[in-house]
Amino acid sequence: MVAKIALHRFDLTLSSNGKAAKMRSPWSAVATILCAIALSARAEEASVGFVKALSGLATVTHGAIATPAALAMPIYQHDRLETGGDGELGVTFRDNTRISLGPNSRIELEHFVFKPATKEYGFLLRLAYGTLEYISGLTEKLAPEAMSIETPGFTLGARGTRLLVRTEQ
Repeated sequence: MVAKIALHRFDLTLSSNGKAAKMRSPWSAVATILCAIALSARAEEASVGFVKALSGLATVTHGAIATPAALAMPIYQHDRLETGGDGELGVTFRDNTRISLGPNSRIELEHFVFKPATKEYGFLLRLAYGTLEYISGLTEKLAPEAMSIETPGFTLGARGTRLLVRTEQ
């Protein structure tokens, strides 16, 4: 039954073997190609972290594509993370840095580099508004000058193991 609804909803027809689907509209073909390009570009990027905690409404925007956040969802450099009025979102990064966003918050992951083998480090977060809890990971321990958090009013050079920042919209 679900398959029939999906076929009708997306204007698809099954081929004679019942496995392949054919699109009837040229616009649906264009949409499929654009989605495939976006997904293949994202697949080539290395994720910098993963969603570890989630409640309420939260989205992750990668490029121009906003997606509802989900547990274990990969996070990439330049992603924008945003929570709604009832949302909370927690992310753990590859260097074991952890951040949590409270309700009505937006942050952009501007820069992330963690390559201990070549001693390359960098971590820049931009808090546009809302609440951010930060717990340091290896980047701050190995290269404290490489970690910073920007807000509309100031830039923090995180030099501790834990901090809480709040800025108004």
